[in-house]
Amino acid sequence: MKKQHQQLSEFHAAFNYTYPDTLSIPEPEEFALRQRILQEEVDELKEAGEIGDIVAVADAVVDCLYILVGTAQKFGFSDRLEELFDEVHRSNMSKLDENGQPIYRADGKILKGSNYSEPKLAKILFR
Repeated sequence: MKKQHQQLSEFHAAFNYTYPDTLSIPEPEEFALRQRILQEEVDELKEAGEIGDIVAVADAVVDCLYILVGTAQKFGFSDRLEELFDEVHRSNMSKLDENGQPIYRADGKILKGSNYSEPKLAKILFR
């Protein structure tokens, strides 16, 4: 995701949008804006899926990613997204039960097995 970090840096520079070089919490207005624009894209994804428009689905998914990478940049950790993603993936894979099988809730959500291990994100964020 380093390429995406660079692309968002380019976008932010072109539009005179600032972001921190270190971890930080944005102002409430900035955070609310990011939530609103992400929700707009999630709504577009829902609509595109409901009408079966795969091009619009792809557009909405990528727009969500774009906003999320930008949000990570605004919080000061987009340069570590790949490592953070890898750690969450490791944690998610630990949800398998002792026989290596997934455990599902009635609605299909994957549940945590006895081998589950929380993602250790702080070690990546605060190194």
